[in-house]
Amino acid sequence: MRFKFAIGILVMLLLPAVVGAQELTIISENNPPFNFVKHGSPTGSSMEIVREMLRRMNRTDTIQILPWARGYDLALSRPNVVLFSTARTNQRENLFFWVGPLYRVRVGFYAKKESGLRLKSIEDAKKVGAIATYKNDVREQLLKSQGFTNLDSSKSPASNLKKLMSGRVDLWLFSDLGVERIANQIGVDPDELELVLPFKDYYAYIAISTGTSQAVVNKWRQVLDKLKQDGTFEKITKRWLPAESIPPIQPPSVAAKTVSGTLRIYTENSPPANYLAGGRLQGLSVDIVREILRRHKIPDTIEVVPWARGYTLALNQPNVALFSTTRLPQREKLFKWVGPIYSQTWGFYGKKGSGIKINSLEGARGVARIGTYHKDAKEQYLLAQGFQNLVSTNKNLSNIRHLMDGSVDLWISSDFNMPFQARQAGIEPDKLELVFAFKKVQNYIAFSVQTSDALIHQWQQTLDAIMRDGTYDRLSSNY
Repeated sequence: MRFKFAIGILVMLLLPAVVGAQELTIISENNPPFNFVKHGSPTGSSMEIVREMLRRMNRTDTIQILPWARGYDLALSRPNVVLFSTARTNQRENLFFWVGPLYRVRVGFYAKKESGLRLKSIEDAKKVGAIATYKNDVREQLLKSQGFTNLDSSKSPASNLKKLMSGRVDLWLFSDLGVERIANQIGVDPDELELVLPFKDYYAYIAISTGTSQAVVNKWRQVLDKLKQDGTFEKITKRWLPAESIPPIQPPSVAAKTVSGTLRIYTENSPPANYLAGGRLQGLSVDIVREILRRHKIPDTIEVVPWARGYTLALNQPNVALFSTTRLPQREKLFKWVGPIYSQTWGFYGKKGSGIKINSLEGARGVARIGTYHKDAKEQYLLAQGFQNLVSTNKNLSNIRHLMDGSVDLWISSDFNMPFQARQAGIEPDKLELVFAFKKVQNYIAFSVQTSDALIHQWQQTLDAIMRDGTYDRLSSNY
C-alpha cells in the first residue's frame, strides 16, 4: 500500500513536466500585422504574444509559417496542433479548442472606386459576377454558409486584389486591417478601393486541435489570461494594432471572477429570446445578458452554439453560463440559477386543419409522432412523463418543416417561441395551430455548479435592478 501511495505521489509530481513536454506543432501564416515574416524572422502582434506565451511555459517548439489552407487542414486532422490566428465562428466552434481572443477584425466587401458598384444588402452581393475570397479562410467559409455561389477562391490575398484591379472579379471580401497592407504590397493606391458593404466583425483566437490534452489547452488559456492581466498583452498589441481592434481587457472583479478561470457564456439560435439576424446576435435574453455585462464592465463574449452542446458544457465544465434555460425540478440541482428573465407556456402545435384533437397529456401519448428538440427542456419533460412517441432533432427549425410535410403529427413549442421560429423556418405562424397547452414555465440564466456563489449573487442583484429601474420593460418592448 505504501508503495502504491509513493507511485501516486511521483505521478502527481511528474504530471506538470509531462504536460509541458508534450511536443506541439505550432503553425501560423503570412498575414501581417498579426503574423508574418520580416527580414527572415517571424513577427507581428499575434506572433509576439505566442512567443511570450511559449517563453513563460518554458517551451521550445518551433513556429512554422505555412499556407493557411495547409495549416488549417493539419489542425483539423492531427492532435497537438496549434494554429494562429484563427477566427472563431459558429461553424468552427466544435472543431477546435479556443484560446483568446487575440484581436478583432471587421470584414467587408471592397470594390474599385471607379466601378460605381453599390450594395444595399448581402443579397445584392450574391448577384454580382464574382467575389474574390481566400481559400479555406473564415471569410470564404462565412459566405459559403450563407449560400454564395459566385466565389472566386485563391490561395493568396494579393492574388485576389490583383483580380479585382484587373476586372476579373467585381468584389473582394477582406478585412479592414489588411486592405491597405495588401494594396501597398502589390503597388496599388489604397484610395483606389472603397468599402461598399460591411459584412461581419469577428474575433481571432489561437485554435488547438481537439486531440490535444485538456491539460495543455488549460495551460495555454491560463498563460494568456496572465498576459492580459499583467499588462503584457496590451503593451504588445498596441505596437501593432489600432485601439478599436484590441479586445477589451478587464481587471478581475467579482462579476467576472470564477473559481478557476474566465466565465464562458453560451446561447442558442431560438427567437425571440436569442437568435441570429443578419449575422448579428440579438433577442430579449441577449439584450438582458448584455446589459448585465455592460453594468459590470465585462466584455461581451456570448457565443452561439447548438443547444445540446451548450447544455453539455454547462453540465460538465466549470465557469459556464447558458441561457435561456428553463428551470425545472429535474434540473434544479444541476445548475445555479439567475432569473427569471421571462415566462412561457408550452403546448403541442399542429398543422392547421390537421384535425388532431387532444385535451390532456394522456391524449398526446396516442399521437403517432411528436417532434422535439434534442436535450431541450420540453423534450426532457415529456421523457420524464414516460412519452415514447418523440422524434428528436438537433435543429428545432427542422421540426416545423417535418410538421408541414407530415413527417411528424405534432410539434412541442411555446407561445413565446412559436411565431418567431415558424417565420425563421419560412412558414407563416397562421399555418400552425395550438392543439393543447399544458405547462407554464420560467426561463433563467443557468450557471455550472462550480461557478462562485458571489458571482451568482451579483448577477441576480443586477438583474433585479434591471427589472426595477424600467430597463427590462424597455428591452422587452422591442420583442
